Amino acid sequence: MSLSRRAKALLATPLILFGTIFIAWFLFTRHVPYDIPPQHRAPASWKTADAGITVRSLGVTGFEISDGVTTVLTDPTPTRPDPVALITGPIDADPALGVRWCPRADVILVNHAHFDHALDVGAIARRTNALVVGSQNAINLALSRGVSPDKTRVVKSGDTLTVGAFTIDVRSSRHTDIVVSQPMSGVIPPDAKPTWFWGYALDDTFAYRLTANGTTIWFHPTSTYAAGELGSLPAKTLIVGVTGEKQTPEKIRGLLNESHARRILPTHFDNFFQPMDKGLALMPGLNLDRTRQLFLDVDSTLEWGALDYDETITLPADE
Repeated sequence: MSLSRRAKALLATPLILFGTIFIAWFLFTRHVPYDIPPQHRAPASWKTADAGITVRSLGVTGFEISDGVTTVLTDPTPTRPDPVALITGPIDADPALGVRWCPRADVILVNHAHFDHALDVGAIARRTNALVVGSQNAINLALSRGVSPDKTRVVKSGDTLTVGAFTIDVRSSRHTDIVVSQPMSGVIPPDAKPTWFWGYALDDTFAYRLTANGTTIWFHPTSTYAAGELGSLPAKTLIVGVTGEKQTPEKIRGLLNESHARRILPTHFDNFFQPMDKGLALMPGLNLDRTRQLFLDVDSTLEWGALDYDETITLPADE
């Protein structure tokens, strides 16, 4: 007797699920080394300045930004669960990786509370006694990992804070839509235990402008943009996310017009399911050449530089 259409569908569902998991595992865990080609490398002028702000790449949207006295970390996430780990149980930070990649911090700025931006924040902040800045969920996650309440600050768009010589302006941004708007959103309780990846829940998303030593940087690691979200605050350097929503000339033009940026540091382009010890690998499906060309088509005078893991540049004071 032949199977009904419904029965066939039920039998096929596990095969489809298994096939999807296998394809995702193969694409995201297979290491394809990426050597940054000359056209993407940071200009020599970014490495020869004798004063300004240093920027060291920590992968995903993580950076160590310093004026030589105060160290600011953005989204430090050296712990990288692979797809199998993500679907087989709770995930949490590996403190040893935090020690290795993020030995110091005075303040940690969190774009949003998904695991690829916030997983290691609590462990690093507790060890370094850094101030954690971000949304309520980002702060609750830090509190749940033992960070003292007086070393946390919930912010909102329009806030400004000072840490050392750094002035930090806060503006709202938006997470890329992934099937739905505000993907994996919810509430992280301040007593959260290690949780499955979707438990690192989204609430607010922020961009930050950092100013010190006469140098300004916009940390805007999402690939989204809405008119007015930067508050027309200028910064010569723009760190901008390139994974997620496709960049368009209209979006790029808006970002450049509002930020007045002359230097572009692409971010969120590496495969964050790969351990950093293996070296840089691009996010599967990302065409970094096309993204760079889109920016240059809008303004051919822009400077562009993609940083390798642990690569450090020195941005001089704005002219």
